[in-house]
Amino acid sequence: MDLQPPSVLAQLPRPLHASTGKTRIGDVFSLADAKKRKRYEVAVAVDGEAVNIYNVQTPKLVTSYAVPPQSTFSCRPCSVRRKLSKKSTVRRQTYTAVTKPEHQIKCFVEEIGSSGSSAPVISSSATTVTDSTSPTNFVGIVPSSTDAEGETDPFDILAVHEDGRVRRLSSDLKTQRWSIQHSEIAKVCSTHNVQSSFLVEFDDAKKALFKRRQDLALLALGDLTTSGTNEPSILLMVSQPKNADRVPLKDIIVQMFSVPAHAKSESRLDESQRLRHLQTFHIPDVNGLETTNGNAMQWSFHSGSAGLNLSFERGFINVDLSQYSPCVTSQFVLDEEEFSSVMRISPQSVIGAQQSLVAVYDTQYHSVQRSIPGGDLLSSTGSTPETPTNFISYFAKLGIAVATKGNTLIAFDLSSLASAPSSSLKRTRDSLLIDAIGRGIGSSGAQWDIASKKHRSDNMASLRLTSPEQVEKWTQLTKTVEEATKTKNIDLFDDAVLTYFSTSDASTTLPVRGQYVNSEATLFLLSKIFAVEESASDDTVSASPSSQLRVAMWPPTTCDWLIRLGHLSLDNVEIALRRACKPRILQPFPTGSFIQALLDSDPSLKQVNQVLEGPTLISSDELAYALKTFLNQARSHSGTLEETARAITNGDIATPTQELTKQLGAETATLKDIFAGLNTSLQKIHSQPASVVVHSLRSNLSRTELISMVHHLRLSLATGGYTSRFTENPPTPITLDQITPTLSLNVIVDLITASVDAVGPSGWISAIPAVADFEDSDSVTAAASREMELIADMKSEVSAALAGVEEATYLKGVLCEYLRFADQVSTPATTSEDALAKMDAEAAPSHLVRYEKLNGADLMVFTRPGEGEDGYDGDAGGKMLPLSLKAASTDVSRTKTKKSTGEVKNRSSREIGYLRRKAVGKYSFERLII
Repeated sequence: MDLQPPSVLAQLPRPLHASTGKTRIGDVFSLADAKKRKRYEVAVAVDGEAVNIYNVQTPKLVTSYAVPPQSTFSCRPCSVRRKLSKKSTVRRQTYTAVTKPEHQIKCFVEEIGSSGSSAPVISSSATTVTDSTSPTNFVGIVPSSTDAEGETDPFDILAVHEDGRVRRLSSDLKTQRWSIQHSEIAKVCSTHNVQSSFLVEFDDAKKALFKRRQDLALLALGDLTTSGTNEPSILLMVSQPKNADRVPLKDIIVQMFSVPAHAKSESRLDESQRLRHLQTFHIPDVNGLETTNGNAMQWSFHSGSAGLNLSFERGFINVDLSQYSPCVTSQFVLDEEEFSSVMRISPQSVIGAQQSLVAVYDTQYHSVQRSIPGGDLLSSTGSTPETPTNFISYFAKLGIAVATKGNTLIAFDLSSLASAPSSSLKRTRDSLLIDAIGRGIGSSGAQWDIASKKHRSDNMASLRLTSPEQVEKWTQLTKTVEEATKTKNIDLFDDAVLTYFSTSDASTTLPVRGQYVNSEATLFLLSKIFAVEESASDDTVSASPSSQLRVAMWPPTTCDWLIRLGHLSLDNVEIALRRACKPRILQPFPTGSFIQALLDSDPSLKQVNQVLEGPTLISSDELAYALKTFLNQARSHSGTLEETARAITNGDIATPTQELTKQLGAETATLKDIFAGLNTSLQKIHSQPASVVVHSLRSNLSRTELISMVHHLRLSLATGGYTSRFTENPPTPITLDQITPTLSLNVIVDLITASVDAVGPSGWISAIPAVADFEDSDSVTAAASREMELIADMKSEVSAALAGVEEATYLKGVLCEYLRFADQVSTPATTSEDALAKMDAEAAPSHLVRYEKLNGADLMVFTRPGEGEDGYDGDAGGKMLPLSLKAASTDVSRTKTKKSTGEVKNRSSREIGYLRRKAVGKYSFERLII
């Protein structure tokens, strides 16, 4: 399935300074009873413009706060919305940090009446940072319980600077509780900068982060004895080396602290009472990933699974922090790809954005679950191809992933994924092997590339390459085929295939059907012969384009060999192209894509007839599409021939050959090719089950085309010798091209039945076209008469066929004894030369053949010479056939049956020899002469 094109939530304002300005997007929380919950909103801070809040469930701008033009934000904004029970109002407080014109932490407060009738009251406040020049890169809230009067806000503000300094402020920013650079942070602040920070509620930490570390949970609580009240918050700080372009994972430090819910007013508190250190650890190394781009790292934390997620240009890594020693639980790294953003959406699924593709990946089985081409994003957002896509947040209950592309806020609908949560209590399906089959991650043609050391052993095993000579030979084949594909040199392509697949080094003979040929090698050839192009879909519901199959090049020797092997089929072509287009998922091919690709490549029908005549298995829908094409071409070709013949008769044209070439085209198929393809398609589709044939004919052919097919089958029935006429004049002669190859009686009868069923009762009832489809009433009368004549003719033909069957059955009954005796006679095998010599010796002279006429039919009677009148006596020299007798056996049977018991026993060699000496022929006698 495809990933649906994203919906546009809002057009964000552009930064005032387009070259240096940035847009930062944060989360919005609701706060009730010291518990914060994520809302379906995002807070957007645009440099020099404003801080806006958007609703992503019902896309709209909720509120906006203007800022001075010179303002530059240094971190994501954080917004809190809560209801005030005393005042019956709703208060929204939004916090952010700026570096220009000076280092400040700002707060925007908005109060709205519960009825919503009054205008909102908006105020702002700010506090200037004087004890640090390092920019603030994180602002969050620390919940706490409020007093009985409810006059103060139940939370404080926690700000983290890049140099590791942490400060705690009151909600109105008027009071600074404390500011500290912890001693554990001071140890690494000279070499590391704080890159990201996360605040986790203690209740969530107990379920995942401290699930196996009860010692850390007790250390975080400190002196608290009552659980559930005034519980601390957990602060995670991720630090990276300073001024390093390439950063090893082992050099990244993660520090964990406990932040008390209430800050005591005493100024002489030690650092453990302000910020209690719990643990410090390093990120473990990942195999195959020595260093990463430090400027492209994006960190996130999922509190439900205690997973620290790293998104970088080559993929995604999830580190489980709940273990005693942090470990990498899932990783998704593609060496040859470059991601602009990757975000976790489930324990085993991520969504990643590249310049040409946005896809949902399974990190366990390394497969692509959903994808959408980058071109669809451009049409939805109106952005340029160079604009990166950056993911912001995933709302699991809504099933949408929010992202930005340029200055457009977009949302991807992921609710159709198997891993998406639902209201059902059943366990969600996530990362199943069956969903990953055929969707493995890899670059184009990676399965056939043995030059890469990473997957060389697996590819050599699939290609059955066991020696260096075979590897070198395969490498040479791939290089030559790639070169031939780029230059469209079919001779070079055929020569490379002959060189590699020849049965021996001295010969250029390709393997025949039945000999082993590695299917992986033929799939590689098919990926170069065929190609995929995007075409606009006629379906207005889905905006995704469909994949259209086309023939990139047609090397005749290679294609003929693949057809004879049975490897040139739609299934193999689809498998080869899906592998060649990885990691992108191809759209399903429309019905008839395979046949249409062959028709577009060669309008003369040589290629499609070659494929149809081969042993390749073709689906009934593709064959029905081929029938539709052949029927339409036959009708148009016949109409053109009639017009040309009429023009020649009237003297309008003098050169009929040039006129036919002009009307039909230089490469138009001949009637011979058209009817050859039509009859071959009929033979192929007859091998399918009857119900499948009826469904395919009804789905792909119109009523007019079905009637044309019935007429063609009637013609084959009349000219195939199945309805011989004894009392009527013979039919009008038909050209041989229309009945070649001949159709068997079973094919004709079954397909006429299928065509009648495909038209259906309603089709026959409404057989007469509408009056508006004709120019005059005479045409309507003629059409109606033709339909009635068709039904009457079919009735008469069915009666004639039944009569022929009855006559054949009667004749078989008369001759049953002769037939039974003839079936029992065994003739010794002879060579072809002996058989021809015997036929020539026994051939009857021409004067022994007489011609008779019986009921209008011409008969040839062969007789033996005798003593009768005119030298003809049919029974004089012949022998009478022994009726009701078994055929004489030329040898003694090796078994015998006891008459008393019916037991079958083997004869001994002595008995067989005795019976052979004693055996005499039927109706024979011996005369003894003394």
